[in-house]
Amino acid sequence: MRMLPLFFTLFLFLSGCKSDEICDIELHNFVTLLNGNFSSREQAERESGYYNIGLSNISIWKNQPGFWIYQELFNSENPKKIYTQRILKIERVDSITISSSSYIIPNQKKYSNGWKKASIFDQLRIDSLKIRSGCEVYFRKKTSSIYQGKTNNRTCTSNSIKNVAYITSNVVISHDIISSWDRGYTIDGKQIWGKIQGPYIYKRISDD
Repeated sequence: MRMLPLFFTLFLFLSGCKSDEICDIELHNFVTLLNGNFSSREQAERESGYYNIGLSNISIWKNQPGFWIYQELFNSENPKKIYTQRILKIERVDSITISSSSYIIPNQKKYSNGWKKASIFDQLRIDSLKIRSGCEVYFRKKTSSIYQGKTNNRTCTSNSIKNVAYITSNVVISHDIISSWDRGYTIDGKQIWGKIQGPYIYKRISDD
């Protein structure tokens, strides 16, 4: 007798899905883990060579197909000092893999501190973005709430950092922590950019 209500609950959930992405519970949960405000303050106080950096991820374009996120890294003590601005598209690759594709924003300064007001992106057209081809991060679940991701080897080329031929990214996402380790290498495979000791550790400070 208990199976009947469960069946109808599942039926109502599936019939109410507006897209494959919304019906994909794991993909939705992954985006929920990624969204929010984070800080490396604790790491900066504990380990030399690491700075107090703010990391904010906010969902945008909720009426568009797929999951889109605006990501910004900035100086926590001076939020106007911004290190990185980009838009991420989160997608299902296969039954065990989720990808995060990175896009360059035109006229980035216009969207500074955009994590405070998602509606500012309503005026930004998706077709104005430029994808960073080869820089996709591919995630797989390690536990019920921990995902590990990395770029493919040597595919994320760089023209903006002197003498850096390609960049690798290793990312771990969990309920309250995002760790991110970006490193740049010469064409011969020598690391000349990014931390040697280990990743930046960002802890969740707010769900806003």
